[in-house]
Amino acid sequence: MRQLVILLCFLHLTFAAEADQPKNVIFILADDLGWNDTSIYQHNKFYETPNIDALAQKGMTFTQAFSNSPLCSPTRASILTGQTPARHGILNPNIETPTVRLTSSERSSGPRNQLSTVPLTATRLDTSLPTLVKVLKNEGYHTAHFGKWHLGSSPYSPLEHGFDIDIPHFSGSGPYGGYLAPWSFAPNLTPETEEEHIDIRLAKEAKKWILNNHSRGPFYVNFWPFSVHAPFNAKQDVVEHFINKRSPFNSQRSATYAGMVKHFDDAIAILYDALEEVGIIDDTIIVFTSDNGGNMYDVLGEIHPTSNFPLRSGKATQYDGGSRVPTFIIWPGLTQSNTLSNQPIQSADFYPTLLSGLNAEMPKGHIVDGEDIRPILRGDTLSPRPIFTYYPTMPRVPDWLPPSATVLYDGWKLIKTFFYGDKEEHRYALYNVASDVEEARNLANERPDKLIELDSILSEYLVSTNASLPLENPDYQQGTFSFYSIGKPADQYLLPEEQTSNNLSLDLSISSPLANAGDKLFASWDLLNGSASSSVSYRQFMGPDITTEAQNNGFSFTVPEVDTAQFISFAFIAKDHEKTVRKQLSVKVLPVNVAPTIGLLHTTITASKGSRLTINYTVNDVNKDKLYLRVQSDDLSIDENISIARPVYYLDIPASFTQNQADINFTVSDGLTSNSSGLRITLSEAQGGGSTNYGGIQESRTGGGSIIMLIPILLIALGLRSLSYSLLKS
Repeated sequence: MRQLVILLCFLHLTFAAEADQPKNVIFILADDLGWNDTSIYQHNKFYETPNIDALAQKGMTFTQAFSNSPLCSPTRASILTGQTPARHGILNPNIETPTVRLTSSERSSGPRNQLSTVPLTATRLDTSLPTLVKVLKNEGYHTAHFGKWHLGSSPYSPLEHGFDIDIPHFSGSGPYGGYLAPWSFAPNLTPETEEEHIDIRLAKEAKKWILNNHSRGPFYVNFWPFSVHAPFNAKQDVVEHFINKRSPFNSQRSATYAGMVKHFDDAIAILYDALEEVGIIDDTIIVFTSDNGGNMYDVLGEIHPTSNFPLRSGKATQYDGGSRVPTFIIWPGLTQSNTLSNQPIQSADFYPTLLSGLNAEMPKGHIVDGEDIRPILRGDTLSPRPIFTYYPTMPRVPDWLPPSATVLYDGWKLIKTFFYGDKEEHRYALYNVASDVEEARNLANERPDKLIELDSILSEYLVSTNASLPLENPDYQQGTFSFYSIGKPADQYLLPEEQTSNNLSLDLSISSPLANAGDKLFASWDLLNGSASSSVSYRQFMGPDITTEAQNNGFSFTVPEVDTAQFISFAFIAKDHEKTVRKQLSVKVLPVNVAPTIGLLHTTITASKGSRLTINYTVNDVNKDKLYLRVQSDDLSIDENISIARPVYYLDIPASFTQNQADINFTVSDGLTSNSSGLRITLSEAQGGGSTNYGGIQESRTGGGSIIMLIPILLIALGLRSLSYSLLKS
């Protein structure tokens, strides 16, 4: 009988573990959403994203998440294949061309004013590839795609890549004609309201699909909205709301773009509401990320759509503003809520992470460049590894480069521009991005050792992926390329105030770009080519409010305490008659560690011997660190560390326990500091079946014959489990 009880307990724990493992996946992929376009890292004083921010607090947020390309289609292919662009061959979004190419290829020559050739990109996602969705579909998943695809029209649409449905079944780069109904690009969708927003409608369609399909088995949903890609438009009342919030002293001040971000945030609320309505929040993994950095090159009136400051530049560039993206993951039972990770991750990581975590078999023969990041989700670390961005093209946006590749490794970043060197064959830029977040100081000449190390890693990667490379152009005519033009945008990307003859110049400096609480910093400016009527004004637009003390051509301030790393940023406007120059200055403030807290609803309760107590607790850490929970009781001989991914602890009181009370202590730690909370249990003799609820602590009791009664139930459950597994695999 004792062996039977042990077996039944084991089966019960097995079923419980399987029940705790989430099965469903919702993958949210924003389009062009910048690293600083939400408040998941620090409060945004212009944009409003309450739903995204609240959702991020339910899981782990990544401060160093990178798209594998600064443009959309290559990143989308990386998510679906687990491969970086150098391997899967989609190097840029040249998808709508009638030419079908399933692989990339090198070109032996190019225009006479270019020093290197530009490889030909694949123009469709090859349907022979074992995409993430195909693998899950073979595992019995129901699949649906809502929104942007941009990896090829039929026969390369989502329907040929493993999705059961595809709405609106459109292959373009953006919502042609605009976001507001009627939609010329989505004739299969009839608007439900006047000027209905396409992403609001797609969220409604996704919600309806989830309500209709969640009970049929596990599902995978791509919610890949068009937001916030061009064209730029939003409902007028929403735009007017943000017009009233605009400030010239904010690097983000487009009311139209802010309205687009808000519409996207509203769509996220609708999508999440579907999970709440059917009660499957704890059974659903949510991934949220963007396909590249924010758009800082289009011109909306007199400004760019957004700003990724303090990151350098944005979409379509090799700087961090082009590929560092807002990202969080909610994985019930794995991620602790409201945690922050500084570990670098990349788009290609989602493929092996999801497949391994869902116990799906990895496709044989399919090389994957990403890595399973579940150790990070648990709060552990991965060994330092290189993150690559291969972008061998040259759109002349601000901060553009000729065909280039980058490697990020252990706080250092190397950008290699092929065959555009001055004294050497190639052009290099080396940044210590751990301390120089703005990528302002090129250390290539100062640290040749680090340059050689990273260049070797990058070269080995390009060889191993069989990348189609830029080649030295034999048709280049000496002197026809202007090296001065590198990084300078084409005229259509210049703001109106940049298009006029303007020699006015503003140089900014700060005593330290990295600071701790209590440090006193000094910021200053130097205005060049001004006149007696020139003026400089400034205002803080990012970070906790501080008080400045004016000094000659500058100001000082004392750095405040922060709980997580924050940027304090100032905007400067220099004017001289009709000339205007705008610049920003930023300092990164390191956090002050605060001890985590733990709370129990009760400090004393009464329970019976032989019962099981379900003890719920709440933990909080303003630093958003991974937390460790230790449970100890000398009375009950307990000393164990437990996971707090699900904030519940089960305590079994032996029926043979002889004492009339027992103390149990919960200690939460962030690895540096800790806090404790204790519970005293007053015990009575064992009773019959039933249960008692103590608010956050529930007691359950079973009578002696209940084990025998459980046998047929468990055997039936075991049979049903085997049957359902067989059906799922068939």
